[in-house]
Amino acid sequence: MSPIRTPRKRAYYPTSPNEKDRLLLWIPKDELEGMVQEDLLPPSVLEDFPRGMEVEVSPAGFEELGIDVGISPEAISATYGLLAETGKVSKSGLADGAALEGVARGIADTDDTPGPPRFTLEALDRVSPPTDRGVPEPEMADGEEAQTFLRRL
Repeated sequence: MSPIRTPRKRAYYPTSPNEKDRLLLWIPKDELEGMVQEDLLPPSVLEDFPRGMEVEVSPAGFEELGIDVGISPEAISATYGLLAETGKVSKSGLADGAALEGVARGIADTDDTPGPPRFTLEALDRVSPPTDRGVPEPEMADGEEAQTFLRRL
């Protein structure tokens, strides 16, 4: 059996191949520790999620844990959808968290119309993803054997 690998940094990905419009966010242990140190999350999060945390990218999912990445979960989901539609997300579906959030902020910042930002292909054209191929995949940890990984959950 091949090792289970997880992203080293924040990463977004679809909940499943059949539900590409619903996203999950992976926050690795190191980032959780930093968020606790900055008083962005309560220390109990590290006790509950000692290896990292997966959360639904939705207002309820972010609100439950008090997650604030500087852009709304709706904006992140809409941006991911546009990037995926234009082939700017890898086939794996994994998107580097900071890069995706940066593109989402850029789209929101370039929209001059009143009201909430509108996410269109035209808005995406005004913001360059981090690479010509789109949002990069996050770097992955070496991983560990599935049996060891599952024992620790």
